[in-house]
Amino acid sequence: RCAVAASAASAAPPSAAPQPPPADGEVAVAAVASESWPASPYELRCGEGAGSSQCYLPLDAASFSVRGREYFADGKKAPSARGASELLAVELFRARSPVEAVGSRRSAPSHTLQQRTASPLASVFVVSLVIPAGSGVLPLAPLSSGHFSDLSETVPGPFPVGGVLQLVLYFGVLAAAASGPAHQLLRAFTAPDTSDAWRNGRFKIIPGVEAGPWIVRKAVGNKSTPAILGKQLKQTFSSSPGVFEVAVDCNSSPAAGRIVSMVKSQARHLAVDLAFLIEPQSASELAERVLGCVRISHVSLANGLIPAYCGTEGEDE
Repeated sequence: RCAVAASAASAAPPSAAPQPPPADGEVAVAAVASESWPASPYELRCGEGAGSSQCYLPLDAASFSVRGREYFADGKKAPSARGASELLAVELFRARSPVEAVGSRRSAPSHTLQQRTASPLASVFVVSLVIPAGSGVLPLAPLSSGHFSDLSETVPGPFPVGGVLQLVLYFGVLAAAASGPAHQLLRAFTAPDTSDAWRNGRFKIIPGVEAGPWIVRKAVGNKSTPAILGKQLKQTFSSSPGVFEVAVDCNSSPAAGRIVSMVKSQARHLAVDLAFLIEPQSASELAERVLGCVRISHVSLANGLIPAYCGTEGEDE
C-alpha cells in the first residue's frame, strides 16, 4: 500500500491509468481511505515502481527471510508473514542536530496515518535514522511555511552543511496483526516499564541493496546479514499516546560510519531495502515476523534537494 501525501489544496483526482507491475519485493499501490490530508513539508514521495527515483517504495515482507517456527531446533529461516504494519509516510530532512521525538511533534505524519489507509491501525511505530550530513554548502531557501531553516546563523544566504540528515519512517501497526508471538514481542518492546537494555538487545535490521555498485552491495549485504542495532549503535526510545519511536545514531560506531559514508556517496545510484524486526530469542517467541520494511530508491542528497528542518512557532521544536 502506498499513501501519497498531498495537501487538500493541491490534491489531484485519482488516476485511472494502469500502474506498472511492481518489481520483486515491492507491493502494489492501493487505494487509501482519504484523498488528502495535511502533509509535512519534509515528506518523501511514494514511488510508482522499479526505477523510480527520489522516493520510497513499500515492500512485501515476504521478500525478507526470518527465523522460522523451529529455528532453534533446525536453524532454518523462511519468508516473513505479512508485515505487522503498513509503511504510510517517510520524511527526509537536514537539521542542525537530531530532532528528538520527531514522530510526536504536532505536524508529524503520525497524526494522519489512519487517514492514509483503509486498514484499522492499533498504533504508530516510528524509526528515525540519524545520519551525519557531511560538508558542503546548501543555498538557504524558505519552506512553504515562509520560514527559513534554523540551520543558518545568517538569514538569508548560503550556510555550511553540517549537522545531520534524518530519515524518518512511519509505520501504522495493523489492528489485525494484534495477535501471535510477534505482537507479544511488540507489546513488550513498547511497554513503558521495558528497559532500554532489553530493547537494545532485540531491535534488528535486515539491510539489502537491490540496485547499485557492487562495492556497496558487498558492504551492506543482500538481505542476508541481519544485525541487532543496539550492539553497535546508540539508540534512544521515546513515546507519546499511540506513538512509539526508535531513534538510531548511524554514526555512533566507526564501522557503521564507514558504511554509511559509502552509502551516502552513492545514494542516487542505490535502491536500498530495509526491514525492521524485534528478534525472538526463545522458541515460544517464534516465528519471527517483519515489523515494517521500506525501499529507499535513488535518493540524491545533493545540495538543495533535501529540505532543511524548520520548527514553526515552537510547534516542531
